[in-house]
Amino acid sequence: MFSYEGEKRRSNSDLTFPEDEVKLAKAMMDELKTTMEFFHYLMNHRGESSLAMILLSSDDVKLDHLLPKWKRQSDVLFELDKANNVYVIICQSTDSHGGKQFAEIIMSNIRLHGDSDTYCVVSEPGTMRSSIQEVIFEMVEKYIVIKEDKKANQVFFTSGENTNIIYHTDKI
Repeated sequence: MFSYEGEKRRSNSDLTFPEDEVKLAKAMMDELKTTMEFFHYLMNHRGESSLAMILLSSDDVKLDHLLPKWKRQSDVLFELDKANNVYVIICQSTDSHGGKQFAEIIMSNIRLHGDSDTYCVVSEPGTMRSSIQEVIFEMVEKYIVIKEDKKANQVFFTSGENTNIIYHTDKI
């Protein structure tokens, strides 16, 4: 499980991060870079304009057998950290509203399977004005912050108007 002991250090402008956070950023970069480069090409050369990425984890429900059933054929699923149950879904032809709706559906389904704490970050790279690396690192950074702050069962965006909570499930 991720240990978020770095909160106090970061508030003091220390750039030291726990090993598991660095490994999550590396895993996400290793797993997603080539795929995101392909989508970047399509967005810039073929007019493909909408793409949403959903980074999520569940504390109580193993997602490895559920997410493949819930995603669409065109969605691309990546397992980032099996031990900590962390996944990314890249949703093609999906704008920020669609990404929000799909994240809400996933979180509701996870709750129905008995989870008490799910963490979720949505990013819409848009026209990829930011570098692929920036998009990925912004998602990891937001994820780490919401895990540190224990902001479970909420969907967050990495940028734009929707950087605050956009969905919240009440504990049953």
